[in-house]
Amino acid sequence: MKNEIIQRQENVRNLMSNKGFSGLVLATAQNIQYFAGVLEPSVQTCGVVVFTQQAQPVLAVLWLDAEAAQEEVEGLSIETYTPTTHGKVIAEILERLGSTKGVIGMDDRALRVVGNSVRRSLPDTELVNTSLAIEEEVRSVKSEEEIRYIQKACQIAEQGMRAAAESLKPGVTELEVAALAESQMIKLGSDRLKHATVVASGSRVRLIHAFATQKKIESGDIVAIDLGAVYRGYCSDLARTFVVGSPDEELKKGFDVLRSAQDALLQKLRPGVSIQELQAVPREAVEAAGHRLVGHVGHNIGLQVEEHPFIMGAASPEQDSKIEKNMVVAFFQGSIRRERNLGIRLEDTVVVTESGAKMLTTYPGELISC
Repeated sequence: MKNEIIQRQENVRNLMSNKGFSGLVLATAQNIQYFAGVLEPSVQTCGVVVFTQQAQPVLAVLWLDAEAAQEEVEGLSIETYTPTTHGKVIAEILERLGSTKGVIGMDDRALRVVGNSVRRSLPDTELVNTSLAIEEEVRSVKSEEEIRYIQKACQIAEQGMRAAAESLKPGVTELEVAALAESQMIKLGSDRLKHATVVASGSRVRLIHAFATQKKIESGDIVAIDLGAVYRGYCSDLARTFVVGSPDEELKKGFDVLRSAQDALLQKLRPGVSIQELQAVPREAVEAAGHRLVGHVGHNIGLQVEEHPFIMGAASPEQDSKIEKNMVVAFFQGSIRRERNLGIRLEDTVVVTESGAKMLTTYPGELISC
């Protein structure tokens, strides 16, 4: 793992060179893990990684977390701060490492937490948000080890889905179903969950963010379940549609349309294909059957559930990036509609190989009656 962390640090320095950054300050939990090798949540919560072009990168941590950081850190020196010296210490590190002018890149959290302090201490610098560039240009292509972690997260998520499916019956609340799924995933080794569990029944299936509520599931309800486990920080995404009873013809036909669109996208998903090309495939398949897509098609996945690049549901000319080998993608994120949104969910996590897409989620993909 140490050699992989060193390579990641080299990759981010290449990004800095390409962007003309004199420094880089990263503070999200995902970036702390990715560039410092730290899994401890306390260190991830309060840590800040500082890069310059030449010097060894620095991990600044709350003084109470120094010992825990020392046990895990890879290829960085460690410095400490107190609650009243957070921003000041980061500015001092940048100054000592020679980054006192020019452009400094920061991720979202670094800008929010220490951005103002750095501006005051280093007035000759310009701070720019680099979160998107980190996701798309550094973290989007996964190593073999990262893919193994995501595959393990997928296996755990499938057991969570199985526990949820077995609990579906009239009178059970959406929250009870979600709790059973989450409990099973945690028992099997899932880290703190990063995917808010969706259990939507009846008319609620048509909502975009239909997180579980106290609503009771009724006989005849469609139930959409969308969940994900996390293993060593890496996420999975899995969604299925159930019917408590027998599905009507409209639902069965709609589900077949969505599944056909997913199959078409799987056939197209391979290295070198542009995001624009991918966006057109499911849209055209769904429209040919007289339906329309609702929401996004899919997204990259890794240390966050949703990472860039996204595969949008509508044409998006600004998306000119291409799919690369070892990207991991989750889709369908959205549903389809004819006169109304059918609320169907069918989402899988796949890895892009040299020859095409390989499913990492293997839970049965049909419309399931229970």
